[in-house]
Amino acid sequence: MHLGELITGMQQAWNAGDGAAWGAHFAEDADFVDAVGRIQRGRAVIADEHQKIFDTIYRGSVLEIRQLGVRQLGDDLLLLHTGSTLQVPAGPREGTVDAVQTKLVRGGLIHAFHNTARVSLAAVTENDPELAGRSPLDWKS
Repeated sequence: MHLGELITGMQQAWNAGDGAAWGAHFAEDADFVDAVGRIQRGRAVIADEHQKIFDTIYRGSVLEIRQLGVRQLGDDLLLLHTGSTLQVPAGPREGTVDAVQTKLVRGGLIHAFHNTARVSLAAVTENDPELAGRSPLDWKS
């Protein structure tokens, strides 16, 4: 499978609200780290958890996915970075959510996926001038 087909297929599955079709892009033993830090393990769990959000907080949402970069790591193993924009029409997540994803792809299937929501630096630092003045590498939790 070509990466363009993978990205297009994922986007179509999301926009159709189809958890099984979303999950079909993952290896049987894939790991998925969602935007709130939960680790979902296995294609079936990934499909089921996505169906739950398609039926509730992301009902009717529209996802756009863009390839940001790709790098060959080894024998048929690709590191793929994508960016996404999610439009949520109603409910507790109403509005636009931008995110970036890191995927490990082998044989046309995702083996690992990490999703990170993009927020403004001001929101992260909560308008703390001391923290905002530090390099992110110096930030401590």
